[in-house]
Amino acid sequence: FESFVVRIPDRFRKRPCPVSAHRTPRLLNSLRPRTLTPRMESFLLITDIFLLLFWVRLWSRPDKELYFNPFLSAPTRLTDRVLDFLRPVLPLPDRLTALLLLAFFLVFRAVTLQHFLAEEPWVITLGAVFPFSPREPGMSGAMVFSALHFLFFVARFWGVYLIIQLLTPIPRRDRASQAFAFAALPLAALRRWAQLLVLLAVHGLLVYELSLAGILNLPATHPLAMTATGMANGRLIHLACLSLISVADALMMAWQLMFALLISSFLAAMMQNGALLAISNEGVSTMLGCWRQRLIVGFLDLTPLLYMASAYLLYNVVLLPCLFAIMTGNR
Repeated sequence: FESFVVRIPDRFRKRPCPVSAHRTPRLLNSLRPRTLTPRMESFLLITDIFLLLFWVRLWSRPDKELYFNPFLSAPTRLTDRVLDFLRPVLPLPDRLTALLLLAFFLVFRAVTLQHFLAEEPWVITLGAVFPFSPREPGMSGAMVFSALHFLFFVARFWGVYLIIQLLTPIPRRDRASQAFAFAALPLAALRRWAQLLVLLAVHGLLVYELSLAGILNLPATHPLAMTATGMANGRLIHLACLSLISVADALMMAWQLMFALLISSFLAAMMQNGALLAISNEGVSTMLGCWRQRLIVGFLDLTPLLYMASAYLLYNVVLLPCLFAIMTGNR
């Protein structure tokens, strides 16, 4: 019987793959900067916008103010209905109830992400190249980063509002301008020179708190890896540059907001939705401010695209390279 057995030469025998015999090293994954996944980024953006309603409620007095602006009356009615629903259970002042709700939703967001998206990294990125992850693992780090992520969102929106103020020397009284000012409270209640000082101070405090509660994840071979060492040693120049980078991130938020308004305007024109088209056009007009030179080609107004290109170039070609040069020159 053995004479009929086909014998396979040793050179054709299947040999174990050296890669599969051992666990694949994770060095390549560790060298890649940790960034938010699209699913987590979308969830954080939606929840930040929702939390902004209760944040603004801390600084407004709807009981003594009348909002004829539909951009303001709709979110005010939403928060008032939530507060009225909880008033029998929480017989507290409206501002204190809004503060408790804000804290509850921040904790709830941290618990939700920790439970359902624990495998995805929680990252706060400054300047698109400085990713910070929680220093404390587990729920404690998630709760701190939930609050920091929302506060950075508010601070960057304040930066967008300040950009609108700089582009609008004469204050405007249209509906979109009032809505931007309402969403930027309490910064919008200050004078313009005070707004800049408060914005710098807020970003400085947030970056300092982020340096204490987070770890900068950059590989050792990265040109800016010494920033982590400088921050650990308390180098003031690195904290100051990171604070200015955080302020400059408002340019990219303005770019994203302008892009969203253009997309909504295009969709409103396609669906022939007059209300959405009016909101989008007023938002674009407010962000452009008193832009003197309009780029009009035929029946198309390309000024919003010029605005986006200017913000992108100012951020990526001028501000970030200058700040990176200062950081690398002060090792």
